[in-house]
Amino acid sequence: MRIHTLTRLAALAVAAVLSYGVPATAQAQTWSVPTTLEVKPESKDVSDPSSAKLEDALMVEINAARATHGLRKIWNFDTCTDLLAEQWGTRIARTGVFEHRDQNEVIRRCNNSWAGETLVRGAGLSPKNMVELWLDSPGHREILLSPRARRAGVAITEDSQGRVIGVVNLVRHN
Repeated sequence: MRIHTLTRLAALAVAAVLSYGVPATAQAQTWSVPTTLEVKPESKDVSDPSSAKLEDALMVEINAARATHGLRKIWNFDTCTDLLAEQWGTRIARTGVFEHRDQNEVIRRCNNSWAGETLVRGAGLSPKNMVELWLDSPGHREILLSPRARRAGVAITEDSQGRVIGVVNLVRHN
């Protein structure tokens, strides 16, 4: 009798999933990372509403560095991870506290199996400058050049002192 009850419960669960679908959080939404620069790599104007183009340019620079080291490109931005990067960049700009987010939060909230974060803050930084600085830092270099990285979330913002803040979260989705 117990096996019969468990079978019925399993059938009801399958029917519920088929009827109502899988929750949206289980499905990762992505969009493609561009393969060419849409702005000049030395562009520094992050107050421009088209700063999303700077974020695209940053990913193009990161992918060029990865290719130089024989690594696969990161082909997709991840919606959840990108939202967390944007929120973290805004938090740094608002509070002035320049620190890494706990990457376990990125893993948990966005259903990732791995996450790494690179941060940069300074005056007049271009996407190219940011990548050069990260590659000169052993910990950041390890993240940018990790073979585990498959998707990205990126934020470039400016704080009240006019400093550029760059946040890149690289992840591997489950």
